[in-house]
Amino acid sequence: MINKKIIFTSLTVICISNCNIVSAEDKVSNESYFPSNQIEKWERDILEKADRDIPVGDIKANDGKIFRSSTGLWSWRDGIICITDSHAKSPLFNNGHAGIVAAAPYYDATIEANPNDGVQPKYGKWDERFGGSKVYQYGVTKTSVIQDQNAAIWAAKQINKPYNHNFFDIGRRDRFYCSQLVWAAYKDISGIDIGTWEWGHAIHPFELMNSKETTLLYRNK
Repeated sequence: MINKKIIFTSLTVICISNCNIVSAEDKVSNESYFPSNQIEKWERDILEKADRDIPVGDIKANDGKIFRSSTGLWSWRDGIICITDSHAKSPLFNNGHAGIVAAAPYYDATIEANPNDGVQPKYGKWDERFGGSKVYQYGVTKTSVIQDQNAAIWAAKQINKPYNHNFFDIGRRDRFYCSQLVWAAYKDISGIDIGTWEWGHAIHPFELMNSKETTLLYRNK
């Protein structure tokens, strides 16, 4: 497990790829007291593993058939987990961002939590929204299509709730950060914990890529 003292400052900038403001105080605090080498190595190792893995495609939508390819195919099926390595607005960390493919009536959208507007549907494929970044989709291995859909519906019910800046308080349901929202959708609907606890009581977006409960379905490059 990564040193929790380092974790705390890393997670203060987690999921802010769509946020335009990070306080100077946060940057000074990070640079002055918290070395970034452990965090950077952990994040780099996760991304390198994801790039070595071969996407299997959306198995549940293909009647259990595996269609392996170098990248797989993007899917708009309800409940699929989306992750990007898009850089956070910090000179030290690449914390990424996570969301969940939305159910009707939010077509071609993902439900996401961002610091600037809390939980909202965001429209468009992530390849286009996060141009130049790597984009991944993961499925939860043990759930049914109905459970995935219900997780997406649950996430949509959180729309308009504010952003959760306390990254270790994942038990609350009145506010969310990006990967907490995705994690909570599956935990509350199916009882499956898609976290790894490598970050203690916080959920890093890249944890969802490294979970024993998830499978790589798609990678854009």
